[in-house]
Amino acid sequence: MRVALVAEDYYPQLGGVPEHVHNLALQLNSWGHAATVISSHMGSYPDAAFVRRVGTSRVIYSNGGVSRITTGWGLRRQLEAVFGERRYDIVHVHGGLAPTFGLAAPIAAWRVGIPVVATFHSWFARSLACRVFRRPLQRILDRHAATIAVSEPVVDANSRYFRADWEIIPNGVDLEFFRPNGRAPTDALTEGPRLLFLGRIEPRNGLGTALAALPRILARYPNAVLTVAGDGPWRGYYERRARSLGASVRFVGQVFEERPEYYASADLYLCPTTIASFGVTLLEAMACGTPMIVSDNLGFRSVIDGGAEAVMVPKDDPVAWADTTLALIADPERRRAMGEAGLAKAARFAWPRIARRELAVYERVLGAPPSEPRYVGTGRTSAIVSPSC
Repeated sequence: MRVALVAEDYYPQLGGVPEHVHNLALQLNSWGHAATVISSHMGSYPDAAFVRRVGTSRVIYSNGGVSRITTGWGLRRQLEAVFGERRYDIVHVHGGLAPTFGLAAPIAAWRVGIPVVATFHSWFARSLACRVFRRPLQRILDRHAATIAVSEPVVDANSRYFRADWEIIPNGVDLEFFRPNGRAPTDALTEGPRLLFLGRIEPRNGLGTALAALPRILARYPNAVLTVAGDGPWRGYYERRARSLGASVRFVGQVFEERPEYYASADLYLCPTTIASFGVTLLEAMACGTPMIVSDNLGFRSVIDGGAEAVMVPKDDPVAWADTTLALIADPERRRAMGEAGLAKAARFAWPRIARRELAVYERVLGAPPSEPRYVGTGRTSAIVSPSC
């Protein structure tokens, strides 16, 4: 089967959508299918062999963070040419009805007779664009062969404006890449607590809450260290805020291949994100056996779902974050149990399981009999070139 995975967000930008699209391509290709990632140019970047770039990516600021749109002359015609040249069986658009690929790619695919599957990744409280353009967007959505959402909150958000037969297929995690490294829960008390923030540095990801909680933590554990792994246009602002905390805060910049080591070396992963549709970094931390403190938001609730692998606390409440962190540092046995619970849950989201569900959607759309995946050896390390970090 030949599959085009179209994504506005892709490497070198990190996030849930790039991880989903890249790992889905890796898994499909490892089973003998031909999956191509189609994204836009984001500067010089050493792509994997299965990546094709069309148009130019532009950064926009919305919803408390960074988003992207693609621009270019004749963008739809360029997509048409790519789809027709490669003779894809399915075009799978990641980003639903979002501009510009979410609108241009389906139309281009239909013009060359290819069915479209769309995955919706974003949660939002309200959308003026969806309200104003509801009718024309609904007509586009009605032509989709299948509509997927990564979580129930994403379905709820879009169902305020659109009708569709939603199927929920969550994000996945690469269990061969993300794994524990042997740090013991008691190390926090003997070597000093190691806290981790990992994500794009932007307001909606809540780094300010973690920084505001740190003085209260340091009063009890002066040798605690918060490592901030990530980058973004607000990095300078948060570095200035952290100056008074001295060596207790380390900004290490964007990380990629090193992510498992950062997760697994942390005693606690702090994820104070205020707006989330799912939470890919939660799965990554779980797969590394790292206990977590996470914000109480709809997307994270859908992943944690009452599980023992994390403690949920109110967003934007530094005192609650500090007190919860202090209680868990002092309780290595609870953190051990949280790590074990995380490993068990992560197994439910292993990429072979998630990709098999997506492949079943393609087969249903095409009227093809279910296939038995065969492995042809396209592993993560051989199929990706790491970005400079």
